[in-house]
Amino acid sequence: MKKILLYTTACAAILMGMLSCEKAQPKNWPDTITTTEVGTFINVQVDSTQAFWMGSNNGDANEQPMHKVTLTKSFYIGQLEVTQAQWEAIMGSNPVQGIDKGDSLPINNISQTEAVNFAKKLSELTGRPFRLPNEAEWEFAAMGGKLGAYTADTYTYSGSENAEEVAWFSQNSDDELHRGGLKQPNQLGIYDMSGNVAEWCNDKAANYTSSAKTNPVGKTGSGYAVRGGGCDSNADNIRVKARVAANQTVKTYNIGIRLLLEAPKDSELIY
Repeated sequence: MKKILLYTTACAAILMGMLSCEKAQPKNWPDTITTTEVGTFINVQVDSTQAFWMGSNNGDANEQPMHKVTLTKSFYIGQLEVTQAQWEAIMGSNPVQGIDKGDSLPINNISQTEAVNFAKKLSELTGRPFRLPNEAEWEFAAMGGKLGAYTADTYTYSGSENAEEVAWFSQNSDDELHRGGLKQPNQLGIYDMSGNVAEWCNDKAANYTSSAKTNPVGKTGSGYAVRGGGCDSNADNIRVKARVAANQTVKTYNIGIRLLLEAPKDSELIY
C-alpha cells in the first residue's frame, strides 16, 4: 500500500513539474499579423539594452546632432502604407480626387489630425491598439530594425543605397503615386518607407540634442513630423534620416500614413 502511495505521489509530482514547465514557456510574438481591415503588419523587435543612432551629423540642420536612442517596447508596423480603399472602409469616404485617386493607391490629402482619428476609430472597431508611429519608431523601422539600426552598415534609403531599387521619387515616378509593394522592401520586409507618399508621425519634429534618449516623443517644434518623402521628392529628401515638419492641418497629395500596432492579441501569441 505504501509503495502504491509513493508511486502515485511521485507521478503527481512529475506531472505537476511538466505542467509547471509548460506554463513557464515564454509566449512569443508572431513575425507578422494580417488584419482584414488594414493588411499585414511586420514585427519590429527592439533590444532594450542597445541604442541606435538617430539623426545624422552630415545631413540637414534639423537632422543634427546624431544622438543615441533606446527603444524598450517592440511593436508592429504596416508592411504597406494605408490605401484609399482601407481608409474609405473605416471613415466612409475618400478625400482624394483627380489622378491621385485609386483604391489601391496610398491614402493622401489627409491632415495629421484626421490620420490620428482614423487610427482611433480603427482601434475602436477592431479592439486592437493602432496609432501613428512616433518619429523614433519610424526611423528605427525604416533603418531595418535590429537587422540594420544596431549595425554600422545602415542604408541611406530604406533597404538600399540605390534609391531606384526601393523608392518612387522624382526621378522615376512622373510625380504620380503607385500601388504599394512594387519596389524592393527593406531588411524587415517593409515597403515604401522611402518615397511614394511621405508619412505623418504621431509626435512633433522637436529639435534634436546630443543627449541619449529612451523612447523619445517629440512634444515641441514647429509642426508634426513627416518622414520618408514622396513621389515628387528628390533623392536627398527620401533618405531615412531626412525630416520635415508640417502643421497638423496640412493636406496634400504627397502625405499619407503608415500605421503602428502596439501588440498582438493574446490568441496570436506563439510558443
